[in-house]
Amino acid sequence: MLPLAMPAALILNLVLLSVLAAACGGGPRGQVMSAVEASDLELAIHRYERYREDEGADPGLLAQVAALLLEDAAAGDDEGARRAALAQLGLAGTAGRESLRRLAQPGREPVLRARALELLARGGDGGAKDELRALLDAERWEILAAAVSVLDGQSDEALLLAYLEHPAEAVRRVAARKLAEAAPAGAIRAALAEAARVDPSPAVRAAAATSLGAFGVEGFRMLEERLGDPESRVRLAAVRALVRADRAAALSVLGPLLDMAPSPAGIEAARVLAGGARQAGDEVPEGHVEGETLARAYLRRALEVSAPNLRSQAAVALGSLEGVADLGAVLIAAAESEEDPQVRLGIATILARDETTADKGFEVLGEIMRGEDLPAVSAAAFLAREDVAEATPRLEALMASSEANIRRVAARALARDAVEPDAARGALTDEDITVRISAAGGILAALNA
Repeated sequence: MLPLAMPAALILNLVLLSVLAAACGGGPRGQVMSAVEASDLELAIHRYERYREDEGADPGLLAQVAALLLEDAAAGDDEGARRAALAQLGLAGTAGRESLRRLAQPGREPVLRARALELLARGGDGGAKDELRALLDAERWEILAAAVSVLDGQSDEALLLAYLEHPAEAVRRVAARKLAEAAPAGAIRAALAEAARVDPSPAVRAAAATSLGAFGVEGFRMLEERLGDPESRVRLAAVRALVRADRAAALSVLGPLLDMAPSPAGIEAARVLAGGARQAGDEVPEGHVEGETLARAYLRRALEVSAPNLRSQAAVALGSLEGVADLGAVLIAAAESEEDPQVRLGIATILARDETTADKGFEVLGEIMRGEDLPAVSAAAFLAREDVAEATPRLEALMASSEANIRRVAARALARDAVEPDAARGALTDEDITVRISAAGGILAALNA
């Protein structure tokens, strides 16, 4: 009887081993993946920690856990968290596509599905574009705005013109942006000019003005009128669009802004006058050499105004120029005298990107990094990208901040900029949802580093 009993015992043992293996999910790694596939985030994090103790850090496996966190947040009830999670999946590039595809499956909540399809379409997914076109009859404006984003400015111009008058601001804004592709059609130009002039939403007016820039000289006078718009964002869009429409003519029109007090539109105009035309290879109209000199003086003057946002914008504008012999000295002096950390950060990063002033820029960034605020996080992130050794431990320290905004930025920077996703994993259980989302996004994006 024993020879007959042995095979039965062996079979039983094999069955038991098979059951145990299944229960264990195929080993420590399989246990993590089984929790991920079951959408059990808490268990997945717990099992990853146990896996890490035995096997060491695994960025790819950790990214699976991070992706689950983002998918859960994107499908949750908190609208802000939903948008933030989708944004992080979009920023993750190829590493976020599988999650977006799962969120875009039929049967998902309709708005979530449309937003996921929109992100996939932006990444070149032709199937996502086709699925969005099929949603053009949607009644909810959030879905319709996503669908309109894949229309073609030329072949779908009639539809886009109709959507330019839709009750929902988001739909009108997308339509205005897409109609830039219809240049130089005269009927489209007139519709955009009307929207840029009378639409009640500054965002739509700015989008329409931006698109008018694609129509060249035919749209120039319409854009010139928008320099008087009561909203700064529209005026700024008009400045940029004027340059795109007719750079040489824009130099003449924008010059008078230099006689006014520094403003966002004036600083952008000064940037163009101070060097944009020559950088683009265009001819500078006779008499504008003096105007360019005045524009540079305007930008330097803007570095001394009381509004920090204007000083920061002026520093960026100066940093974009070429051929100014004392530019480095001007920015170094501004960095040494500036008291606002955010403005000083902007100046320092400009200095750090130029080999002639890089040493000073890195020195100032190192000083800023030692702070306990958002500029400190941004400085540490910049230095981490430049492989400065002190930056990574500084980001780790800033993750312990009592302020969620600082932890949020530090967690993503540690994972993505310093390429230390394992060091950022603790933020996946932070008490603040925005910190968890940002950390997960950085961990996922680190796969592309």
